[in-house]
Amino acid sequence: MRNFNHLYYFYIVAKLKNVTSAAKFLKTSQPSISTQIKTLENNINQSLFTKRGKYLELTEEGSIVYNYCSRMFHVYDDLEKFLYGNGIKNEIRIGFCTEISRPFISSIVNEIMKKYKAKNRPLIKLSCSSHETLLEKIKTNKLDFILTNVSNHDFELSILKEFKMPIILVGTNSLIRDLGLNGITRLDLILKKAVGHLALPSEHLRLRIETNVYLLLKKLNYKTIFESDILSSIVQSALEGITFGLLPKAYVHKELQNKTLKNLSPQKALWYHHLFLIGKENDSSKDLFLEKMIGEIESAL
Repeated sequence: MRNFNHLYYFYIVAKLKNVTSAAKFLKTSQPSISTQIKTLENNINQSLFTKRGKYLELTEEGSIVYNYCSRMFHVYDDLEKFLYGNGIKNEIRIGFCTEISRPFISSIVNEIMKKYKAKNRPLIKLSCSSHETLLEKIKTNKLDFILTNVSNHDFELSILKEFKMPIILVGTNSLIRDLGLNGITRLDLILKKAVGHLALPSEHLRLRIETNVYLLLKKLNYKTIFESDILSSIVQSALEGITFGLLPKAYVHKELQNKTLKNLSPQKALWYHHLFLIGKENDSSKDLFLEKMIGEIESAL
């Protein structure tokens, strides 16, 4: 029962709720994990998990064992940082979803760093992954915060802040002029011409799904000139005067300021795209950075 591996494997499976994910994280085989869990259950004569679809849920006894393990391995993680942290006292690890614009994230982080004196700046470690991978990493203490466009339903994590990003229609003055849109203020007439010249996110992205719903509700048949799962390339396509973009305003903030792109939306937002800052509420050591991060994102919106 006191076998470290048995408890650690159980702890990771409980966090990730799936043996396949746990095996990937632990770099071992699924049968090996299953054997360790079974051995632990036999030792304590208790069932620790029940299966719910493709996920595993803790039994009442499993929840009790998990709470003890959580406290134990949290201390272990702190010890690891102390022993092998190379003297780094202030390290912030941020993960962001692949569906979020990379230039947007970079500008947010750079603005935060400017608010620190040079000698007090923390070490920022920024990484980009799918939403599922981000959840695995933060639950296994590999990340401090994650920024994603998918809401959280995990009991261990909290939505620290939800952001509403206004979506607007943008294009260059040359494309607007060529299509005869100058001076038109009615949204239905603008959209009717613009939807034949769109750059859009790839079909599997949440922003594209939202776009499809919006255009469907407006009863508009659209035509894509360019599709990409890299949002910065959609901005670039609009900048080149090739397409219009239906994008979060924050992703084209600089382009709107320097007037290389124009906002054709006569209203504040066509709809809102949501971002979620997710973390663990009890991590007070990162509160100052978190406050600065929330402030910068809100300013960008």
